[in-house]
Amino acid sequence: MSTANAQGAGCTGGGKISKQIAKPMAAAQDAMKSKRWQEVLTRTREAEGVAGAKSQFDQYWMSEFRGYAYHNLRQTADAARELENGLNSPCMPESGKLERYKALAGLYSSLRNYPKVIDYGNRALKVQRDPDMYVAVAQAYYQSGNNKDAVRVMNEMLAGFEQSGQRPKEQQLLLVQAACAKVNDNNCVSKVFEKLVVYYPKTEYWQNLMVALKQTDTNDLQTLNVFRLASHVKVLKKADDYKEYAQLALEEKLAGEAQSVLEQGFASKMFTDERSISVNQRLLEAAKKQAAVEKAALPKEEAAAKAAKTGDADVKLGAQFLSFGDNAKAVEALQRGVTKGGLATGTEPEVQAQKTDEAYLLLGIAHLRNNNKAEAAKAFRNVKRDPTMTRIAKLWLLNT
Repeated sequence: MSTANAQGAGCTGGGKISKQIAKPMAAAQDAMKSKRWQEVLTRTREAEGVAGAKSQFDQYWMSEFRGYAYHNLRQTADAARELENGLNSPCMPESGKLERYKALAGLYSSLRNYPKVIDYGNRALKVQRDPDMYVAVAQAYYQSGNNKDAVRVMNEMLAGFEQSGQRPKEQQLLLVQAACAKVNDNNCVSKVFEKLVVYYPKTEYWQNLMVALKQTDTNDLQTLNVFRLASHVKVLKKADDYKEYAQLALEEKLAGEAQSVLEQGFASKMFTDERSISVNQRLLEAAKKQAAVEKAALPKEEAAAKAAKTGDADVKLGAQFLSFGDNAKAVEALQRGVTKGGLATGTEPEVQAQKTDEAYLLLGIAHLRNNNKAEAAKAFRNVKRDPTMTRIAKLWLLNT
């Protein structure tokens, strides 16, 4: 209680406790050192009752003593009131304000006074980007029903982690995911699950990510590539997913891939009721018949693809080789296709971007199945034209 505690501008009292209350305040300070909290309050009230005007410095320290005593007596509301009075005093040193903001945010959080948490938390964040304070503020927004600002605050925190190379805590990411879900921002949900599988690659997070990616605004080609990734990380868990995956592959004239997917579904006992078994059995038989036709045509298609000036036929051929498990041939054809380029010429720029990206995705998958992780990673990094395909490629990179 001296000038060593550099007070703020405009603080009356000269940086010293007034003589008329010096004795009870000194007694309060001694009681504080001995952790006699009730006595701290008694002595502070005694000082307050002394006749005569009190300086701002006197009032500041009485609030500080009471706040500290109430805090240790678990009288949270009283502690918050007194420490808030201390903060608002002109005698509060600037150097102590950051910790006071944090303390008040914590006290008001326990009191479920979320507007106060938001106020003091945001003040603290203007001084220091503290992860725990970001979480406290986001939770306060979330509890107040303001999920939009909860998402904004947590995304600011995550951006800070990325800039500094820090790893976010699992619970922090889950808080963002919950807030994103509350505002029905599925794109935000999927991005959070992407971060979860990067830092905490649990099966449940991979499953949730695949569901979220499918629910974004994806077309059939993008969805097919989501299924390919889901199959690779072993999170295809619904009968309808196997069926939809097979149907999309058949539409792309990749009957070998459709056959393989359905056979996996039956082997994993995904189809349980009679209708599901019947429908998917018929689909499997159709895939087998079409696969036989496609496989027989491969030699002729290979010759035509090699002679073509653009890479479309080579990419299509590579995809078929991949669907039949001939990874070496797939690499050869796909590499030839991306080298020639000119994929999907004459179509919309968006289609060209997706087709080119898929060619590199397939090349990466072929290299990965051929146990060449270095070349797989190189191919996946070449996927950079379509935002959804790029996200899928980055997730494949986690497996290289």
